[in-house]
Amino acid sequence: MPNVTFFNRSYWPDSQATGQLLTELAEFLTAKNHSVRVVVGLPNFTHIKDAGNVEEDAVRNGVAIHRLAHSQRPIHKKVGRLQNLITFTLAVRKWLKQDRQSGSATGDVWVCETDPFFLPLVVGPAARRRGVKLVYYLQDIYPDVVVALDVASESLITRTLRNRLKREYQRADKIIVLDEDMKARLVGWGLSPAKIAIVPNWMDCELVRPSKVQNPLRQDWGVSDDEVLVMHSGNMGMTQRLEVLVDSFASPDIPEDTRLLLVGNGSKKPFLESHAAGLANVSFHDYQPKERLGESLSAADVHVVSMDARIIGCLAPSKLYGILASATPLLAIVPKNNAVWQFVIENELGWCVEPGDVAGVIKAIQHAKQLGRDKLREMGARGRAIALDRFDRTICCTQFEQAAGLNS
Repeated sequence: MPNVTFFNRSYWPDSQATGQLLTELAEFLTAKNHSVRVVVGLPNFTHIKDAGNVEEDAVRNGVAIHRLAHSQRPIHKKVGRLQNLITFTLAVRKWLKQDRQSGSATGDVWVCETDPFFLPLVVGPAARRRGVKLVYYLQDIYPDVVVALDVASESLITRTLRNRLKREYQRADKIIVLDEDMKARLVGWGLSPAKIAIVPNWMDCELVRPSKVQNPLRQDWGVSDDEVLVMHSGNMGMTQRLEVLVDSFASPDIPEDTRLLLVGNGSKKPFLESHAAGLANVSFHDYQPKERLGESLSAADVHVVSMDARIIGCLAPSKLYGILASATPLLAIVPKNNAVWQFVIENELGWCVEPGDVAGVIKAIQHAKQLGRDKLREMGARGRAIALDRFDRTICCTQFEQAAGLNS
């Protein structure tokens, strides 16, 4: 079997979704007798108290971790976030130069992710010099994300970056994306559809089991059985547009005995906390330890998946799969008829509302309140069955292994 090297800033003990997913994938491949190493950065968020010195190289669960130092400026500030991305990319370039002495065997596979999006520009040329197989694993597509969100305007700089990334992707042995919308965007760039494979993100359905009766975190948070708890769990960044939830719960039309809980961190959290100031029915909590993820996700009666309409095809919401595994109905705040909308409606898993539609969010929550707990649990059980059948960790990681050609 080939030796596998992953490049990505986020990895254990980082609480961010891309880091958790890569950790699970790397450890899955190690358990399948692959030799796996990861070249990663320092965590943005971690709740793990016994992680040790994360600035040192280590071996964890069979995976060799090469931890690179880089700046860690506050990510809610654009300049600081960009500095973090650039300094990590430069650290990877330096590491690649130093690693030349170890060589690389023909047949080895390098998997380059897009945290940060500059990575392909340094990993791709190094992979070709070594003669290793190169796979790009795209959790998001830049610069399209930042242009869509008006963080950067379409300009000579963004066009040059897109063209350089396109050339890198064209030279890859394989490109792996998360859904049909992302594949369509890359085909629109001019990339061959034959080179692009789709592997969805996943959830470990053994780790996340439904805990709907006497949920301990629900009790800790003071949520009664009579209340409907609406939750968003995950990153609070620019792409989620979560202010629509706060605005909905500020309305006098929101039903009594309903509460909004925002769990996680991210660049927009300070803004959302300020926006929700004075609202007794809105609260915030940090990420829960991974071993309590099932309890945390199961505490909700309705879970929110939210995407800015402008970023369809640039990324896919990884939180969807944990929600399904926890047997919780969905409130999808997404553009009409996109992949998530169609999935929720076709499988009768909850409600779909277009981004920014406060009235639609309120109507969905009113309906959830009217349905009652038994009907909500029936809806959630359908999602759990789908997660077990299509989106469990073992299923999707095996798909990745095959798509990347690691089992040959």
